[in-house]
Amino acid sequence: MPSFELSAELTPVLAKFLAHRSPVDVSRGGGAERSPLWPALVDEVGVAGLLVAEEHGGQGASLVEVGAAALECGRVGWSGPVVATAGVAASLLGALDPDDAAGLQRAVAHDGAVVVAAFHEDPRGAACTSTASYDAPALTARRVHVDSGTHADTVLVEAVDGDGVPVLCAVGADDAEVVAMDSVDPGRGLARVEVRTATASVVARGPQVPDAVADAWLVGALLSSADALGAASRVLDLARDYAVDRQQFGRPVATFQSVKHKLVDMFAELETARSMVRHALEEAAARSDGWRLAASAAAARTGDATMLVVREGVQVHGGIGFTWEHEVSHHFRRVTAARALYGTPARHRALLAEGMGF
Repeated sequence: MPSFELSAELTPVLAKFLAHRSPVDVSRGGGAERSPLWPALVDEVGVAGLLVAEEHGGQGASLVEVGAAALECGRVGWSGPVVATAGVAASLLGALDPDDAAGLQRAVAHDGAVVVAAFHEDPRGAACTSTASYDAPALTARRVHVDSGTHADTVLVEAVDGDGVPVLCAVGADDAEVVAMDSVDPGRGLARVEVRTATASVVARGPQVPDAVADAWLVGALLSSADALGAASRVLDLARDYAVDRQQFGRPVATFQSVKHKLVDMFAELETARSMVRHALEEAAARSDGWRLAASAAAARTGDATMLVVREGVQVHGGIGFTWEHEVSHHFRRVTAARALYGTPARHRALLAEGMGF
């Protein structure tokens, strides 16, 4: 069983389920299309509805449990809409449509519908500010770097209506142009979404919409950090086992001082990131006053820590660690993508500094 657990109840269940149904050799073969394992995660484990209230067909759990799910998916290299749908979209809908008048939360939890939030217009994916327009019932918008965009049934877009009031709109993926974007991690389902005067429904309207969108983006950063932690944890395990087994000059390379230092550094980096992610998830679940700063701190620390771990993991494996065919390369690509999608470490350090008054 995993040595690090975010949820004593959920982690063992997910670890066993994913190890049996989608071990790394299976997971790493996934492309931009929606994984066939998603319905099983919805029906058999209830992952999609973890954040959805019980009265809407969900589990009524917290972000800690969603973080546990993201981490275990990262550990086996499985790519799907856990972060984008079970985390980000469910959080956004819970904040802006608590009574589920739009029916999207029930669709996610009960039917496994993939609902994703589209945040960015700028090419770098650095800002959530929206210039999309909504002229009832038509929505016009362009979004890039949409997490699980190629998996989506419904896309959530913040726009401004004719009165200048922010609105959160839902548009069917079939009514939009969804184009897969090149990504270091193809399984992420990254997409460009363009909506040209398509019919959309309004989920929420009012000045609370931009703040809820910004919070949902932070949730994505935190859950992506948990995902990257899972991948990096697997790399550390692989590197340790390889160093013990690999013989050089008649003894295991794990006995060489330089390799021992690498492994210790990898472990130390992961430990600091794990503690920060756990703390941030607990703060976010409680919606404490400092949860946003905790989320950015965790994202910054984890982004740096997991990148160091996967880089050093490649080095410990020597020449084979660089090859596309080796498992380590899959986790390297996954961490690289997760590190940037919901804000780079530099972006989150800037948010921390701003939030602390520097």
